[in-house]
Amino acid sequence: MNAFELTRALVDIESTTNHEKNVGNYLFTHLSALTARYKGGIERIPAEPNRDNIFAYWGEPVVTFSTHMDTVPPFFGSREDGEFIWGRGSCDAKGIIAAMIAAAEKLLAAGRANLGLLFVVGEERNSAGAIAAAANSAWVAIPHQRRAH
Repeated sequence: MNAFELTRALVDIESTTNHEKNVGNYLFTHLSALTARYKGGIERIPAEPNRDNIFAYWGEPVVTFSTHMDTVPPFFGSREDGEFIWGRGSCDAKGIIAAMIAAAEKLLAAGRANLGLLFVVGEERNSAGAIAAAANSAWVAIPHQRRAH
């Protein structure tokens, strides 16, 4: 799936703040295939009940691409014309998610690793996902150390 198709697929999933579960599940499934193909890992970082960040990684991340997956209300799906993709989140931030995933795919295909993708909940309202990620910064930065304990 190219970045444009992925953008539209993400935009078509309602994910206003506090309702990110479906887009998180979609990203978890989509990224699970990528982590399997390139020997990475994927985990959910609980932010609040029924609200999880999604963290995919390959090796020990030196750089982590991150943005949010929630949108402001009201939800409306995607459409496309000859120049633009339209829909809630197409620019902020579902198109950004698709671009980050496409960049990670290109880096991994070129043999690069030591990178991560972190998609957080709640940026539009209370930053719950960013707060959870910051509170677990060691957890995100060095995944193998979490499993060793």
